[in-house]
Amino acid sequence: MKGLKMKPRKSVASGFEKRELAIKPLRLAVQLFNQADFVCAATLAGAAEEILGRMARKRTDTTALDSDMHFWSQVADMVGKPPPGRKKIVDAHNRIRNQLKHNESGDHEWVTADFEFEAQDLIDRAIRNY
Repeated sequence: MKGLKMKPRKSVASGFEKRELAIKPLRLAVQLFNQADFVCAATLAGAAEEILGRMARKRTDTTALDSDMHFWSQVADMVGKPPPGRKKIVDAHNRIRNQLKHNESGDHEWVTADFEFEAQDLIDRAIRNY
């Protein structure tokens, strides 16, 4: 921005609890979801979900993912199929979250998804982990 002069600020260190560092982006994710910015909402909710999931695991030894695994196991049992393995469920749950934050191939790729659904799912999982 031409002509805009900003006064340099001295950086000041501050501290936050991990839970607060997860809740801040989760709140923003909900706001962005309500504004139909589903990609940014999914990215922020995914970060919050990961932090809160680890905290839930340590606190209660269970996470939203565990609950979802139980659900899919019951569905499989109802239709007479073997339950899906943990890795299959984890990969399906985290596919878009990981594609939004990683680019292992380094290629310029397309990411195709129902971003509204993915953002809603990640927000839901983060809240259940909270």
